[in-house]
Amino acid sequence: MAADFDALPFREELPPEERAALQALLQREPALAQALRHWEALQAHLRERVEAAVPDRRLLVLYALVRCGREALLTPEERAELEAARPALERALQALPGLETVAEDVAAACADFEEAWAAHFPSEQRRMRPAAERRPRPLHRRPAYRWVVRVALSGVVLALVGILWWQQTGQRVEWTVADGAVEVRTLADGSTVRLVGPAVLRYAVRFDRKVQLEGQAFLEVQPDTRPFVVETPEAVVTVLGTRFGVRSAGGRTEVVLVEGRVALNGRGRTEAPVVLTPGQRSLVAAGQAPEPPVPVRVPEALRWTGLHIFDGMPLGEIARYLSDFYGVSIAVDASLAGEPIVGTFAQDQPLPEILQALAATLGARVEQLPDGYHLIPIG
Repeated sequence: MAADFDALPFREELPPEERAALQALLQREPALAQALRHWEALQAHLRERVEAAVPDRRLLVLYALVRCGREALLTPEERAELEAARPALERALQALPGLETVAEDVAAACADFEEAWAAHFPSEQRRMRPAAERRPRPLHRRPAYRWVVRVALSGVVLALVGILWWQQTGQRVEWTVADGAVEVRTLADGSTVRLVGPAVLRYAVRFDRKVQLEGQAFLEVQPDTRPFVVETPEAVVTVLGTRFGVRSAGGRTEVVLVEGRVALNGRGRTEAPVVLTPGQRSLVAAGQAPEPPVPVRVPEALRWTGLHIFDGMPLGEIARYLSDFYGVSIAVDASLAGEPIVGTFAQDQPLPEILQALAATLGARVEQLPDGYHLIPIG
């Protein structure tokens, strides 16, 4: 069977032989199968939102008929039912703007139906009459507007899912963290962002590995064939998989790289970007090219993250850094002082826990002294 991608979302409606061929295609194409799973998850999510907002979709059709000036087509019972549901419908329209478009589509379908009815049944009245004026008809000749309602209902779910999916792909998340606060979020691709307030991060609901940052963030980006892009008012940072900190304030962006590799350029600049390697920092001023990278001590350069980030620093240097940070004496045996350490700790984590973790990494132990701590080999 030729790959009919339009049929993928509706494969349960295919004939058995085409469904089997499509299943074989999905087994051969894991990426296609994954994309289909994502589509079905999104479809289910949107359907749940619609059903929670409008449990009886018939009311939405009646609402659309009233909106397009056809209230006279409703029976008294339908008008009373619609009036009782009106507050809930209006709340749903505010929560799901796509419902407005669906209501407009129903109204357009109603007008198209009237035109088609008049063209194919010239002996009939050329316009639909109000409910009060309608006479009983045989079951096979129902009033025209009932067919409008049935046709609209048959397509309203698909229209809702399609419109809301389209809106969701264009919508953006805005994540704001207040001054002095710190929040951590995992993005759809598994990358994590630690936002240090005041800061704002924006990205598409249908995540495309592109974010806009105002303020401070420490990112741990999952490797992927697609680049991960961070845009600030002054700079564009492009990565594949890495850990780095970004600060945008006062018309300047600072990037400090912990692990991996990033390319940095100014917004709107066309020259080749600056490439950072681990342990380097670069600054970008608004409208300017990035400054040449310079080496930094990562724990100190990223102290604003609320983390202690060790990128292979020798234990002796880590001990001096922690001594300064906590105001406590920390000594390290000479046999351990040169051992490199890679790890990350929260700054609000108790110092003894951090020291115990560092010691366990090297097969050492922590000895508590009257004025501080001493890391020594076991035995």
